[in-house]
Amino acid sequence: MRQLVNKISLERNLINKQSTLIKNETINDSTQNFNYKAQFIKPWLSGVFLLVSSLILPSYLMAEEHASHEESKQGVAEEEHEPGLIELEEANESLYKIKVEKLQYKQVSKAITAPGEVVLNAYKTAIVALRIDGQVIKRLVKMGDSVVKGQPLAEISSIQMAEAQQAYIVDSKEWFRVKQLGKRVVSGKRFISAHSKWQSSLARLMALGLDQSQLTSLEKNQTPDGLFKAVSPIDGLVLSDDFIEGQYISAGGQLFVVSDEEKIWVEASVSPSQAALFMAGDLAKIEHAKEFHFGKIIQISHMVSESTRTQKIRIEIDNTKDDLHPGQFVTATLSQASKENKLAISENALVRTADGDWGVFVEEKPGHYKQYEVEVIRRQGDQMIIAGIEVGSLIVVEGAFYLSAELAKAGFDPHGH
Repeated sequence: MRQLVNKISLERNLINKQSTLIKNETINDSTQNFNYKAQFIKPWLSGVFLLVSSLILPSYLMAEEHASHEESKQGVAEEEHEPGLIELEEANESLYKIKVEKLQYKQVSKAITAPGEVVLNAYKTAIVALRIDGQVIKRLVKMGDSVVKGQPLAEISSIQMAEAQQAYIVDSKEWFRVKQLGKRVVSGKRFISAHSKWQSSLARLMALGLDQSQLTSLEKNQTPDGLFKAVSPIDGLVLSDDFIEGQYISAGGQLFVVSDEEKIWVEASVSPSQAALFMAGDLAKIEHAKEFHFGKIIQISHMVSESTRTQKIRIEIDNTKDDLHPGQFVTATLSQASKENKLAISENALVRTADGDWGVFVEEKPGHYKQYEVEVIRRQGDQMIIAGIEVGSLIVVEGAFYLSAELAKAGFDPHGH
């Protein structure tokens, strides 16, 4: 058994030695083969490297040179084309009708624009109404007619008027008789009573609507027929005559509206803070149907509307041409009478910049226009109060829109051409 174990150990050692010898021989052969192959590979690799270098290096150098040239061109272009700068030839300037004005301080007054409505001049308007019950016998004027003060407008029949006429005739005769007899014949009490009744009857007739001419006619005819005429209390135009002949109208019923429209009112609605800026005598401009009318503020209401929370500013307008009529809606521009110096330009000079801000074009030199941002303070009628630009700058006031379009078009060209 022991001999068998020793034999197995010898055989194992022999196998290990053979394995080691074979491994060393394999490594030596591989090293020799690598060295042998490397003698042929090294020259081939050197040739390939030289070939690739000859192809790539010129292309790289050319690309560097082209990039440098492009950067140089771009730098020149940036120097030639400043941001916001437009260059126009003389022909294009004439085509776009470019017009410039020197920016200067102007005397302007603070102004606002507000909605308004044309209303009747209440101080020159009258309603012709009956003071007693009566029936319209005849219409003497119609809507749209011009009338003068005291002119008869309609003939009315009234029982109350007939009774008052009869009482006046009796009282006037009694007073005439007593007056003829004198105080020496009649008692003082009768004299005073007759005079008092006559005055009372006269006052009643006048209060019921009888004027002096009709009273004279009554005294002459001595006929209490109950007829009288409704007359116009002012000069003006008949604006309303909402009745028909034969119609019975109660006391207080309206027959006509007469108004003098040569001086008409416009009531502008403004906020309380805006109303505080103005006073009577400040100027106003009214626009309606692209026509302008000028007037003055005459009154400012001290009451704020509960529904609109606005105050009324009353403007008196010269309407001798009869262009404005009650009920028309207008635009009112209210201006303070006092003025202040501000930088003001035409609204047409303003354009929008690429950032969405307000800007103007300034003529740097003939044919060269540059855009500058400005701050718009407020609108002043057709002028805009601005800040942020030097006094004396030559502002483009006509043709700014075309310059803005040219600038926008240039922004789409990556080369700025």
